[in-house]
Amino acid sequence: MMVGLPGTGKSSVVEGLAQFMPFVVISTDNIRLHLRNQPTYTAAEMMLVYEVCYSIIESRLRDGQRVIFDASNYLSARREHLMKLGKRAGAPVAVCYVQAAQETIRQRLFKRNSGQRRETDLSDADWSVYKWMVEAQEPVVGEHLILDTTDTPPNVLAEKLFYYWLKCEETGASDPDIQSSSWARQFSSADGLGR
Repeated sequence: MMVGLPGTGKSSVVEGLAQFMPFVVISTDNIRLHLRNQPTYTAAEMMLVYEVCYSIIESRLRDGQRVIFDASNYLSARREHLMKLGKRAGAPVAVCYVQAAQETIRQRLFKRNSGQRRETDLSDADWSVYKWMVEAQEPVVGEHLILDTTDTPPNVLAEKLFYYWLKCEETGASDPDIQSSSWARQFSSADGLGR
């Protein structure tokens, strides 16, 4: 599960992770654009987007697939819901908090909203969305990886996330409370990464 404010570089790290392991990306930005042509970021819209994402994630996890939830996940209740969902599906959950310096974020959001966005950038979040999320975000508790994209390239951070993810999978593989046969089967045969 990715956690972080708009413009921190969550999606860039996720893109870099693709070179290390296979996974399915469920992105609130992608789902939001499929549900609405002009996203509004209202509470009702966000609740619908997250519920659709949760449904897809649970289905994919039950099929034994690795899933990355690329979203701000700025509320603890949403993160807790995803942790419970992972447990129900028998899959460990790795939590990665992505941050950057505020001026770096401001520049990224300005570029995004002035037509200089990366081709794969689907977010419409601007500086105003960032500002209210700063006030609304709740701290991440429990084990998690912190990545700072201010000066470090996303591919370097993606490698750190990869090793952290493997550690979480190995820990989950030995935990009888979260191990399911479909996840264990996927873990042991995935591209030679399983033990």
